[in-house]
Amino acid sequence: MSRSPDRLASATVLVGLLASFLSPASDALAGAWTLEKGTGQVIGTFLYSNSPRGFDDKGKVVNIDDYTKAEFSLLMEYGLTSDLTVILTPSFRHASIGDISSSSRLGYTDLGARYRIFQKDGTVLSLQGLARIPGSRRDDILANVGNTDTEYDVRGLFGHSFKIFEKDAFVDAQAGYRYRTNDPANELRLDGTLGVRPHPDLLLLAQTFNTISVSDPQGVFSKTREHKLQLSAVFDINESVSFQVGGLGTVHGKNALRERGVFSGVWIRF
Repeated sequence: MSRSPDRLASATVLVGLLASFLSPASDALAGAWTLEKGTGQVIGTFLYSNSPRGFDDKGKVVNIDDYTKAEFSLLMEYGLTSDLTVILTPSFRHASIGDISSSSRLGYTDLGARYRIFQKDGTVLSLQGLARIPGSRRDDILANVGNTDTEYDVRGLFGHSFKIFEKDAFVDAQAGYRYRTNDPANELRLDGTLGVRPHPDLLLLAQTFNTISVSDPQGVFSKTREHKLQLSAVFDINESVSFQVGGLGTVHGKNALRERGVFSGVWIRF
């Protein structure tokens, strides 16, 4: 049975949009600070999001076949020294595009480290490098498009802790470059976080994630631009365990999904 021209056009738009989709929510929690030697943390995050609409190459909102994603990621960090934290983040994802295509498989596994180069009076500067290994290289499945090639992410991180009305707070700013092998465009990544503790057992997070293509893509891929906002709350159950709940959305973009999602996570410190 042949699909209608509108349906085919929608699927074609999706191929371009899938070039930039959500990284695991836990990725955003790896800020500029490093862990003390011999300590670690594990953050398990489940995220569900869907995108029945997207942004075209002019930033206009357009209808697309509903792109749905469910993903579980496990961010693991350990302090080899007080200056060097190693990072491992495996993930599992299910993605579907209407009734056109679906895929359940291992997602990206991130492997790398963060090194602290400066710390004084609540301010920290770090460098971080990650290799991102895809769980599948089958690009013949539409739901996998844009998620089948190895990627390399390097970034500089700035963190500063301070007080807001006598409440503990911090900011984290990151500027990175993501090299994407094969056809997708390489990306500039600009991320920011504001965290405030209105209560000793409660951390509120407001975050922004921004992706801008900086090289010429090949094949079916297009240059993309994506700006996301994420809000969440982290409740400390005790000194070792916390629970997180939040939501996210793409507020603007070009050749990008107009994503809406919710997530929850468990933080374990040791």
